Amino acid sequence: MVLTHDAEPFVEDCFGSLSRARRDGVDIEVIAVDNGSKDRTVRLVRERFPEVTVLENARNLGFAAGNNVGIRLALERGAEFVYLLNPDTEVDPSFLVEAIAVAQAEPRAGAVQSLLLLASERDRVNSAGNAIHFLGLGHVTRYRELASSVSPEPVEIPSASGASVLYRAAALREVGLLDEDLFLYQEDMELCWRLRLGGYTAVLAPRSVVFHKYEFSRNPEKFYFLERNRALVLMKNLRLRNLLLLAPALATAEVGLAAVALRGGWLRQKVRAWGYFLRPAAWRQVREGRRRQRSIRRVPDAEIARVMSADIAFEGLAGAWLERLANPAMRLAWRALRPLVR
Repeated sequence: MVLTHDAEPFVEDCFGSLSRARRDGVDIEVIAVDNGSKDRTVRLVRERFPEVTVLENARNLGFAAGNNVGIRLALERGAEFVYLLNPDTEVDPSFLVEAIAVAQAEPRAGAVQSLLLLASERDRVNSAGNAIHFLGLGHVTRYRELASSVSPEPVEIPSASGASVLYRAAALREVGLLDEDLFLYQEDMELCWRLRLGGYTAVLAPRSVVFHKYEFSRNPEKFYFLERNRALVLMKNLRLRNLLLLAPALATAEVGLAAVALRGGWLRQKVRAWGYFLRPAAWRQVREGRRRQRSIRRVPDAEIARVMSADIAFEGLAGAWLERLANPAMRLAWRALRPLVR
């Protein structure tokens, strides 16, 4: 399934590569969900790839709600797996059969990510799985490392990138779909967190390869969603005792991130993220999220802590201060806190 929004420049490469994908007896339906495009995206998909099922949203619903439209249709039609793919990608012909093979070999894998390589440098990694930081941040791992350095064998990862991920339909029916409260960013991390709470894992399928025309967005608005959603994910999914345990570290991080935001020109977005939690609607979202995690929980938070990281390796927060001060301090804090998470 491909979610599009003003994706006209990518239509030919993305859907063209999908049309050449191996099927090996697998019944595949390609669904394009368009999030209110103003360009010719929908027209081009329908004209060039008439075999694709096209669903149109009247407006941009965001990544989570937009994808959920297609996921719900796939589940209604009895799909065993649902694969989410960014439109700014090209797939290797065997990407899907390799991902399915890993999912079938790993029955508790709720999410299977393809190896994302940079389309502009096809020997370099874009994402070999995503990290979950104990402060709620999510970021890609092994960025720009040589693809040849990645083992060809499947391996557990903390979280799977929503740019190229296969979800097990049975797992989605158990834990729910992407969290529409988040709108944009970290929805993939939040879903993998819930999958873990439900007793599932996330796995990298290195032989399943997708090429991503990746460009890091430096739009300050991005930081509003990243900071707001970081707090929402933590408050919805961690047990109260563990939230209180992390509270001093979280408070310290808020001071540090405010300083980074001031220097980086996105302090207004950081303040907006704080202001979001002055709204009663935000706390209704938190309460509903906590109710959901209690209903699906099969494992303690220690299972999440097991795969969490203490270092931040994120382009948007790069700098000497990170390597010399912040990361060493966070390693020490997490070394002390992790054994206490239950």
